[in-house]
Amino acid sequence: MYGLEAISAYDGWAMAITGPLIVMSGLTILSIIISQLHKVVAVFDKKDKPAAEPAVNSKDEISVPKVLPIDISETAEIYQQLIDKLEQPFELSDLYRVAGENNFPHPVLTISRFREAGILEQAGEGVFIWNG
Repeated sequence: MYGLEAISAYDGWAMAITGPLIVMSGLTILSIIISQLHKVVAVFDKKDKPAAEPAVNSKDEISVPKVLPIDISETAEIYQQLIDKLEQPFELSDLYRVAGENNFPHPVLTISRFREAGILEQAGEGVFIWNG
């Protein structure tokens, strides 16, 4: 005798239900512990880290808002600080590099808008000039 017939014959339904319930509850508890483990680790990380020194702005660092203005001329005023670091005419790759180093948001889209608005014009093969 095998399967459900054997369980019924020996009154094993309580054991047959209890076993999977124990396994499922154990797995549920384990998943809850794992999902909350980052909070426990964060408590220990806070104790180990020394107090951070306040950030000091260097002369070369440019402060930029997290979201650039919608008006392209206002955005061009912010980008003027980057352009001042480059020699005219310049390659777009240099402008992308400087924008990335200074954490400017979305430089590819912004530079594309500058080209459409005529603020950034092509001066030759692969080089551009700034008309801002």
